[in-house]
Amino acid sequence: MPKLLKSIALSAIVALIVVLLFTHDLSRSAGTTAKETTYEHVLRTGEIRCGYTSWNPLFYIDPKTNEKVGIFHDMMEEVGKRLGVKIVWQEELGWGTVTESVKNGRVDMACAGYWLNPGRIKNVLASAPQIYSPLYVWTRQDDKRNFNSPEDLNSDQYIAANIDGSADASLLATRFPKTKIFALPELGTNSDMIEALTTGKADFILVDAGSMAAYVANNPGKVKNAFPDKPMNVFPNIMLLPPDDWRFKDVIDNLLRNIEYDGTLDTILKKYKMDESFLRNPPPVKPAP
Repeated sequence: MPKLLKSIALSAIVALIVVLLFTHDLSRSAGTTAKETTYEHVLRTGEIRCGYTSWNPLFYIDPKTNEKVGIFHDMMEEVGKRLGVKIVWQEELGWGTVTESVKNGRVDMACAGYWLNPGRIKNVLASAPQIYSPLYVWTRQDDKRNFNSPEDLNSDQYIAANIDGSADASLLATRFPKTKIFALPELGTNSDMIEALTTGKADFILVDAGSMAAYVANNPGKVKNAFPDKPMNVFPNIMLLPPDDWRFKDVIDNLLRNIEYDGTLDTILKKYKMDESFLRNPPPVKPAP
């Protein structure tokens, strides 16, 4: 009997150990279940939730129709068609909060066309660019002060308008550290920048030629490109994607390249009369024999 009891007790102990180990493995397995990626979420729901920020002509609200329009609006709608998903323009994002909104999954991506700054480079992924914006110094046409070079504006005598959280803020800090800043709110637009300049709240602004084109055409003699042969920087216009979902980025990049290579991008740019306003990627070329 003692041997039998001992054997039964040993078997019970072994069984208990097996059950405990199995339960632990199940618990650990449940705790490490792979989180759904953004791309998997897009495929499951059939939607891409886009955040956006207004910057005419990249993305803006048409004042006559109250509809969302712009180069990147049309590009992203075309992406949705080719991927077979719906583009949901979920919410407007501030320039300073857009990175965090993409990083924490509040939106699937920021789709409106953005410039890269160190914070965005560090925290999120960027789509492959198709168009590029040279950034220039703009002053009032009637400003009689003599500016021989951009460096002349690096003085506490002058004020530059800038939107909080925008990509050109770091450029202003680097190239014009002495210049005073007239700060505009995060949801400010290029129209607000131009108004700050024309109303005398700022002496100059850093804006790309594409964004200024419509204003200059409709308001001749108001502002001028102070140094047309000296762009302060060249920014790729990109979309912002989640930091760890390289598959999603790859899909978006390849669809954007399709749109670029098959002429759809040319059609979109012509629609907004912007076919001569941006720098472009060189076309693929046949290698020399």
